Amino acid sequence: MNKAAKIALLTKEYEQDSVGEWIETYTRNYVFAYVESVTMNEFFQAGQQGFKPEFRFLTWATEYDDEEELEYNDKIYSIYRTYSRDDGRVELYVTLKKGDEEE
Repeated sequence: MNKAAKIALLTKEYEQDSVGEWIETYTRNYVFAYVESVTMNEFFQAGQQGFKPEFRFLTWATEYDDEEELEYNDKIYSIYRTYSRDDGRVELYVTLKKGDEEE
């Protein structure tokens, strides 16, 4: 699989509600990225570290600001590894965020 898609890089913020409880919110930075499957090698190496890789996203490094999560197809993914390439792009390797795994 190799297709272009719009993804949201997520910055986590906390706000207090009317009773003083802290609520987690996200600021979304929408960017275009290529969505690719992870290689078998990546799958096994990530699995040894306790991750279950889902996708590899390829976007411009200037659009990525060390966000730890992204949203794609209405699901939130944790970015567990990045790789900066010589062509000005960055590879984002993601796993489904804990609590969002399908049963």
